[in-house]
Amino acid sequence: MPLRGGGWVNSASKDPKKRTGLKLISLIIAILLWLYVVSQGATTTPQELINTPLKYHNLGEGLTLSGPDTVSLRIWGSLKRNGDNIAYVDLNGLGEGVYELPVHVEPVRGAMFTTVEPDKVEVVLKAVQEKELAIKYEIFKPPSPAYEVLDVVITPEKCLLQGGEDAIKKVKTVKCQLSLQDREGITFFYSPLLALDAGGRKINEGIRVIPEKVKVNVVLSRKKAEQKVGVKLLSSGNTAEGYQLRNLQMEPDFVTILGAESEVAGIQEVNTEVLELEGRKESFSQQLELMAPEGIKAFPSRVLVYVDIGKIDEKGGKQE
Repeated sequence: MPLRGGGWVNSASKDPKKRTGLKLISLIIAILLWLYVVSQGATTTPQELINTPLKYHNLGEGLTLSGPDTVSLRIWGSLKRNGDNIAYVDLNGLGEGVYELPVHVEPVRGAMFTTVEPDKVEVVLKAVQEKELAIKYEIFKPPSPAYEVLDVVITPEKCLLQGGEDAIKKVKTVKCQLSLQDREGITFFYSPLLALDAGGRKINEGIRVIPEKVKVNVVLSRKKAEQKVGVKLLSSGNTAEGYQLRNLQMEPDFVTILGAESEVAGIQEVNTEVLELEGRKESFSQQLELMAPEGIKAFPSRVLVYVDIGKIDEKGGKQE
């Protein structure tokens, strides 16, 4: 039909049925084209299935959650591995309850198309419970056989458990494991705390231990051994001219020594300090210190020596 000004009017513009038909044809063509592109992309574009951690954002104060730890991402395209792929669930504004929530995925660099499996997860939110427990310790790597543990001090002595009621009920013990290998003397270090169930298995989910680590002070000492040994009297010099040493008595003549096992085992006797006899004319008694090796203690630490000195008669015999 002619249009004013010399133009023409499409007859389909005045026929509603023809306009609807054109729209349907356009839609069908678009769908077919999209299906073709997707099918071509599935055969020509590389795809990858990645297992990725599932994070939970905006957890309300005083709440604990339980839900899946990971989801799978199916990614089409050339991936740029410049960081973790982030899948997350938004918990903003949610209180206690059971929810089925959508999983969101942050844009993946280099990906043409990304899907997440599953796209929804079940999340349980519960009010946080608290419980106080004493901290125990376990020595899983002992010190050298030459050493023994004299004392262990844990600071603090107690910890606070936070988590869901069911999870807290499972915790029977909180302990730290001590490695004392290659340690000696007085030492300290920090050790993480482990929440364990009745079977000694570590509880990883639904529990928070406060503090996470404790300070451990340990006193290690060389193992002590005691042994009874003889006493050897050391003397120096001679009595005065015309006098002779008639007798020596020592009390006690056996003492007990105490020290490291490896050192004590090789000691058969302990020497006294030197008894000076030079120029002596009269009998006397004297206490002498025992000269025990370094690191060894003797009990008693002194002995009493009785020295009998007398004149020599003119015939060379003893004078009473």
